[in-house]
Amino acid sequence: MEKRRLIKPAIIYGVVWLACLVLYWGSLATGELGGGGIMGYVILALYIALPIAGIVSAFLIGRVADLGWWRLAALIAIAVLYVLHTVATFSLSNVLGLTNIAAADLAVFMYGLIPAAIGLAVGCATAK
Repeated sequence: MEKRRLIKPAIIYGVVWLACLVLYWGSLATGELGGGGIMGYVILALYIALPIAGIVSAFLIGRVADLGWWRLAALIAIAVLYVLHTVATFSLSNVLGLTNIAAADLAVFMYGLIPAAIGLAVGCATAK
């Protein structure tokens, strides 16, 4: 029964993650991502959409009290997916010679981890 409560957080983060990926490659293919377009994308995807999705998903996972310490795995999963998003967009487009954007590093992992940790902490604190 508790495993079913993990489906919603996974879908929420997965849909936002995939939508951001499609937005990047779709905008790059149409030429919408110039210098200012990439900055707008970074603000929208990496500083707003993915962190909010991470907070919401981690909050919902934190509310599943029966998971115990396994809830911490959500933090790592969300942070890794955040880094993977950066690799699947910026790093890949750099390798293909389409852009010249800074590569992913440890800071990117932390940008994914911190919002998820906040959401998980609040979720755990409010768990039944």
